[in-house]
Amino acid sequence: MTPKTFFGTHLLLTNMNTGECYTTLKKYDKLKTKYPTYVSLEQLRIICKVAKRTAKYLVANNIIPSIDTGNKTWRYKILIDDVITYLRKRDKSGSLIPVGALNSRKPARRKSSFSQEVAPGDEHKVAEYFAHIYADHPDVLRIPDVAAITGLNQKSFWRIIEAGQIKFLTVGNKYYIPKIYLLEFVASRRFIDAWSYTERFIKVLEGFKAWRQ
Repeated sequence: MTPKTFFGTHLLLTNMNTGECYTTLKKYDKLKTKYPTYVSLEQLRIICKVAKRTAKYLVANNIIPSIDTGNKTWRYKILIDDVITYLRKRDKSGSLIPVGALNSRKPARRKSSFSQEVAPGDEHKVAEYFAHIYADHPDVLRIPDVAAITGLNQKSFWRIIEAGQIKFLTVGNKYYIPKIYLLEFVASRRFIDAWSYTERFIKVLEGFKAWRQ
């Protein structure tokens, strides 16, 4: 219905129940005519005039309900009625996406260290923990095994070897760390004062904290 003009002023007729003007309602009716009952994620993006990332966020966080089919070609099936409901809410209240939710910057990774948990004079407790947890491991370990056990990455461990901060054995061109040397190393300030943000290292540290309690 076209708004009537009275003395040069447009009087927009409104729906008394929703408070929406009839031009807006007509826009929603056109969407139901133009699109099928279910639309795809790409169609949702076009209808809402948002970026692909935003459309995916709306669906992934159930701001707009959807059916996840698991198919590559048409993964999400979205009711056009649910899209219209979202548009109505957005027109009334503004964006329904929390501020910063689509920030592309990754959160800073938390660094951890055994020095946060081990007081001077208690270094032997770290060796006791590793001796207890890895009692079933072989007496001589390969570098990848030692890196996994300590939570340090292999590059860091090679630097430790090159700096002579841990004892090792060589067989041909291969390096091995006897478990007794590993226990000496983890009780040293070189290991205890080391900081790392790898998930493996943090798990090792959390394991130590749980074991000590």
